[in-house]
Amino acid sequence: MVASTSELRTLFASLDGNADGRISAAELGVCMRATLGEDIPAAEAEALWRRWTRTATGCWCITPASLGRMLGKLGNERAVGECRAMICRFDLDGDGVLSFDEFKIMMSA
Repeated sequence: MVASTSELRTLFASLDGNADGRISAAELGVCMRATLGEDIPAAEAEALWRRWTRTATGCWCITPASLGRMLGKLGNERAVGECRAMICRFDLDGDGVLSFDEFKIMMSA
């Protein structure tokens, strides 16, 4: 069964304990502790987080490259530098990508 967008948002929000739009290694550790019923070493949580974020990049945020691909599919190709500049206008935390909340702000502007 495929999860709906609202189900995915609810899941993400439950993992994002401080509501900053990102799931940190510490928050992943809390989730694993709740799921497995035991503590996992911080280093193991960090390793899982790094592995997960490496494969999940673009799923929870918009990168300059993913923005460029999307615009290209819409027939409005842009260079990565141009996409980086577009993201920079709405990148409130300065991490170089748009979180879901930053994307909502961009869409309402």
